[in-house]
Amino acid sequence: MDSVEAVPISGEVHAWARELWDFHTAPAREDEPARGEVVLALGSHDLRVAGHAARLWHEGAAPLVVFSGDRGRRTGGGHGHARWERREAEVFADASGLPDRAVLLETRATNTGENFAFSRELCTQHGVRVREAVATAKPYMARRALAAAEVHWPGVRWRFRAFGGGYEGYPDEHYGAEELICFLVGDLQRLVIYPRRGWAAPVRVPDRVAEAYERLVRAGFTEHLVPGEPAALG
Repeated sequence: MDSVEAVPISGEVHAWARELWDFHTAPAREDEPARGEVVLALGSHDLRVAGHAARLWHEGAAPLVVFSGDRGRRTGGGHGHARWERREAEVFADASGLPDRAVLLETRATNTGENFAFSRELCTQHGVRVREAVATAKPYMARRALAAAEVHWPGVRWRFRAFGGGYEGYPDEHYGAEELICFLVGDLQRLVIYPRRGWAAPVRVPDRVAEAYERLVRAGFTEHLVPGEPAALG
């Protein structure tokens, strides 16, 4: 997967993007220890998530890791990207290096809501009673993941943790800054749209974050917006 970044990004654009990043990732920066019966790793194209799930297990966050995901837009071959031959959960489990006894695979989910709903079913089938749990995914997924958990796996005290590096440290040779900004924009739109559809709990978006979002939309960072939905948050 090659970076989509083609031109330098201005300091002003980075400032707007950091506003979104800080908002999205705030739940992942809590200092409270994250412990529970399971770690739920949400599948994606970013294998750093698998590595962090393994790290959480080794640190004793939970005795069991659920890797969840079939194939999404990126791993299913969309947007010109190569299709993964195996499901995200399977690829993540292999990348994690965790022993089989510590892993459950949920291989049907194609979106965040399904990650939680299908993993909930899987744990029930295996007799795993979950009262507290840790979700991990790409860092900017923190708010959206927890909002989805409220609807699709209620009754659990969820915490979110993710690999470090911050806004500046996220892009690398596989994930460019332009692509990251598009995901930050698209995920903010989803925080507003998905509660209306019953897919997630409502999340209040501060005015300064909404303004940064609107500026980034006007600047053209729209690749990850929901098709057929207006970009405006109102």
